[in-house]
Amino acid sequence: MKFGVCRGVDALEDIKTAAKAGFDYIETGFSGLARCSDEEFEAFAAALRENNIRCETANGFLPRDYKVVGGEFDKEKVTAYIEKGMARGAQVGLKVVVFGSGKARAVPEGMEFAEAYKQLVYFLGEVAAPIAAKYGVTMVTEPLRKDETNIIHTVKEGVMLGAATGKSNVGGLGDIYHMLGAGDTCEDVKELKGNLLHAHISNPVGKDGRKRLYPASAEEFDYKGFLEALIFAGCERCSVEANCIDFAAEAPVTAKLLKSLI
Repeated sequence: MKFGVCRGVDALEDIKTAAKAGFDYIETGFSGLARCSDEEFEAFAAALRENNIRCETANGFLPRDYKVVGGEFDKEKVTAYIEKGMARGAQVGLKVVVFGSGKARAVPEGMEFAEAYKQLVYFLGEVAAPIAAKYGVTMVTEPLRKDETNIIHTVKEGVMLGAATGKSNVGGLGDIYHMLGAGDTCEDVKELKGNLLHAHISNPVGKDGRKRLYPASAEEFDYKGFLEALIFAGCERCSVEANCIDFAAEAPVTAKLLKSLI
């Protein structure tokens, strides 16, 4: 299994730190890839090259105002945005894009859930997936907590959405933080063998009032059980998506811990 860490396109010094710490790849924000200036993108790509690490995954797929459910879906604008992000991603090694985007996919008040679901299937299967396939990228749906969105909350629901598209490059994601909130278990992960294509890890219980932290010790949480379930399911990558105070200090500890558990 490969381990990555989430950093923005502008976090150039962090790329060096991540590579030195032993992470296998960077996960960045897709919105950052698509919306940054040419100069900012070139600086990001150069930092990756200089540190011999690739940006294999991206999250934050759609900005909150790029609605894909309801009557506000601007297909031309969204398609152009995805195309630009995917084209840039191809230059830095992008393989997986995470569709979280809780606000963009949320079901508007008064809309029937079934109709909203159909629109999500259409967007993923007929708009996003074909562009992604052109660049060799897989799309994965991230289940989110109920306070973040009102649709797709469990790992099984995310996988089912991917299956409904009928596209081979659309699957699911397991995020340990969201799983804890939804009541998902490692057994649920194992049952999705072959369909859970990416994962996020953090300390989901937090400490001292802080939430979603960088894993620092095997005693904090059953990280090993989660990672073993992912490996059983055939998941190839797992990214640290968490909050930290001092990246330079915390990143090496987390990378060493995760690699020691597999």
